[in-house]
Amino acid sequence: MISNDNKKYEIEILKNPTTVKLLAQQIKAASDAYISRKMIEKDFRDLILYYATYHGKKLFSKSGNLNTTVVNRIGKKRCELVELMLRDFQISIF
Repeated sequence: MISNDNKKYEIEILKNPTTVKLLAQQIKAASDAYISRKMIEKDFRDLILYYATYHGKKLFSKSGNLNTTVVNRIGKKRCELVELMLRDFQISIF
């Protein structure tokens, strides 16, 4: 007999990372899961927008671009993916 094990792959992603390096690590894990189709686009976009809204000081630099530590840690391709998900997002002043 063939057993059908359709287990949904669950990804351990922190919603509230405490450091910039940990934030970059979580974005990297989520990006890899999205690229390998283990996470749907809506969930990935919601996670990136959550990070941008509630952890904007860690994610963005003073010029409004992605933080250089995040860019160096996640790499060029994932950075492009994150910027694509952040399209039409406006950073809050407060």
